[in-house]
Amino acid sequence: MNRKLKIILLNLAIVVLAVVGYADGLLGLRPWDPSLLRAGLSILLGLGLGAALVGGNYKLLQGRSPLQPAQLESASQIESTLRSYTDSRYFGDLARTGVDQYSRLRQSAQRANQAIHLKFQKGSMSAYRYTGAVAAAENAAIDNMKTIAMRMSVFNDDEYARLQNYKNDNIPDDIQEKQIALYGKSLDFIRHSIEMNENLILKLDTLAFEISDAAAQEDTGTDTLLEEISALTNELKYYK
Repeated sequence: MNRKLKIILLNLAIVVLAVVGYADGLLGLRPWDPSLLRAGLSILLGLGLGAALVGGNYKLLQGRSPLQPAQLESASQIESTLRSYTDSRYFGDLARTGVDQYSRLRQSAQRANQAIHLKFQKGSMSAYRYTGAVAAAENAAIDNMKTIAMRMSVFNDDEYARLQNYKNDNIPDDIQEKQIALYGKSLDFIRHSIEMNENLILKLDTLAFEISDAAAQEDTGTDTLLEEISALTNELKYYK
């Protein structure tokens, strides 16, 4: 949903609520109503509508601001930020993929840890080695999602829409082509970051299945998987 439509819907909702709340024949709320409850509701409704009118419109007109690292300190903040971009006209698909990937990453790490704890004695060196690799992989992928969210925060639907028709305005084409290239570079970065995360999820799922195989008591295949997971984890750490 684009910003203009959101503004229209917000103000339409404010008008509808005001009519329902204050119109005679409907709720007919008044601050001077003899009923303290109805008078209080009238005042609260007015304050709420005023806050929505001023604050809501200001926020929508202002648009999004680039995020700072401090705004994405926790995994839940990263997920929430990605979710806030799912309604983007141009970038919503990437945001939805990121939200889905976040959920699957947590599930894959949990499955891998469950398999590890079933096969190896708690506190053993083997258990520690495997769970450590899983935790490092999960943290690296989440940090990668943090970078994706920060990159996405600089996207602007209205600006990107304008650039789609750049040859028909009065701004020099060469400047706008450079702006388009910047968007393209960031989009390529995000797509590749998502691909790297997906590879890591696949490795974690493979590890869970391999360890769960009761016949694989001393299977060197799991050691190879650990090496592959560690390699992907290190690649994610330095891909910024």
